[in-house]
Amino acid sequence: MGVRVRVAIRYKENNVITVALVNSGYESDIPEIHLPLSLARKLGLPLERLRAERYRVVGSETTTYILGYVDVKVVTEDKESEWVRARAVSVPGELEVLLSDALIEKLNINIVKPRSGLWRFIGEEKLRRSEEAEYWTE
Repeated sequence: MGVRVRVAIRYKENNVITVALVNSGYESDIPEIHLPLSLARKLGLPLERLRAERYRVVGSETTTYILGYVDVKVVTEDKESEWVRARAVSVPGELEVLLSDALIEKLNINIVKPRSGLWRFIGEEKLRRSEEAEYWTE
């Protein structure tokens, strides 16, 4: 199942609420969020003249486009995290929003049972259930 959380993503005056996969295997030195290109368009991120980097993923490499910076926060029915600035990237063909390990930590997310989809905010005892996956198709 995995752990998925509802997040608000903000770029300038545009704000989108969606679901993101909490992916502790997505390692980054700084808070980073993967955005499908259709979501990046909806947020108004500039997509012309994108810079690409090679990322190592599960025994292989892929081309990743650097989109810029966005603000991200976790939104639940009774609590919100603080806004965190994150570098936005995109891998063509990946349709789900993904949170890197550095961003997960900054958002104070504690994965309790990944297969069961249970998580909580660091410092609280309340267990929370994973959200249903949301895919951003063209």
